Amino acid sequence: MTNARDRSDIADIDLASSGHQAIEWAREHSPLVDGYLRDRFRDGALEGKTVAVVVHLEAKTALLATVLADAGARVVAAGSNPFSTRDNIAAALVDRGIEVHSTRESGYPAWEKHLLAVADSGPDLIIDDGAELTVRMARHRREQFNALSGVTEQTTTGVERLRKMEESIGLPFAAMAANSAACKHLFDNRYGTGQSTIQAILNLTNLLMPGKGVAIVGYGWVGRGLATYVRAMGGEPIVIEVDPVKALEAYMDGCTVAPAHEALPRADFVITATGGMRAIGHRHVEHLKDGVILANAGHHDLEVDVDAFAAIADDVTIVREDITRYQVGDKRLDVLSSGALVNIAGGLGHPIEIMDLSFAVQGVGCHELARGGYEAGLHVIGAELDAEIAAAKLKSYGIVLDTLSEEQADIVELD
Repeated sequence: MTNARDRSDIADIDLASSGHQAIEWAREHSPLVDGYLRDRFRDGALEGKTVAVVVHLEAKTALLATVLADAGARVVAAGSNPFSTRDNIAAALVDRGIEVHSTRESGYPAWEKHLLAVADSGPDLIIDDGAELTVRMARHRREQFNALSGVTEQTTTGVERLRKMEESIGLPFAAMAANSAACKHLFDNRYGTGQSTIQAILNLTNLLMPGKGVAIVGYGWVGRGLATYVRAMGGEPIVIEVDPVKALEAYMDGCTVAPAHEALPRADFVITATGGMRAIGHRHVEHLKDGVILANAGHHDLEVDVDAFAAIADDVTIVREDITRYQVGDKRLDVLSSGALVNIAGGLGHPIEIMDLSFAVQGVGCHELARGGYEAGLHVIGAELDAEIAAAKLKSYGIVLDTLSEEQADIVELD
């Protein structure tokens, strides 16, 4: 039988040493993945299962993959985005004996090929991001799709895709909406994306935040997090929304709320966070400032429509590493990380402690599906498991909770 190196498609196995260092650093700061999940996996439910891990392929993801492998699973990994893979991490995983199909900045055709290679490995379970592998298996590998035992999905976009799939063709397996767990979206989407996106933007541009107008397109949990960090660093969050409830919440949170044609002329930075497509494109050019910085914090690389900018640009140049300038008439439109997720393609992704929590949810979801007992269709991990994960995280911080006393009980006598 061939080994992981022969089966894999990566950039350079000689990069493994620095990858191992990064994974070890992540392990030291991941008490849930390296402790709580390891303990949970000891029951043998994952033994012999093939688990596809298709998440942004960096150190925190690699740690989860190794913990799954240590529990007896055969793990096959790929990146959930063609621009976010760390080649040294891919090399370290292969060196560890885990099959990987992913290279950084290989482009969309190679990425599609890599995803289908993972599909062809015949996974029993998928840990997915954006439902990227699940969707492709439904389209191109229907036999393997129908044979899946379960999928756990960690993004808002991916959960919505699974929901639409369930409505249109049905899900022949149980799917766990990890993003719907409180321990995922309340922390990862808000604090993880909020901090890492603003860090990446400022690091890539070397610009100051105080005094800057920042247009945030979308006010879901990611938009909330972005606004929090923009405000904390002295910027002015200006929210563009189409949902009246979310817009009202943004206003109550202290944000300025305005339509695009009013918000964009005031914005030095524009950050998309819709989870959809083409949130900012050619129709907005007339409203954008000269020299505006555009970045994407949502799932799809096309939230900032770089193809539309390229089609109307007089010139396209790389003005700084990870910054592409589209000269449209007398306006300079500077796009970060080619419109890909800026916190991962242009930064180190979410803080380790946040992904420790998120991957605990994903790991529990995968373990629950491996144990069985769930009907086909979309599920959310139970409130008791959510609370168990939160308690484990608090314990890792040395935090002890109070308990209710008998005197605090509100008893309603009906007799």
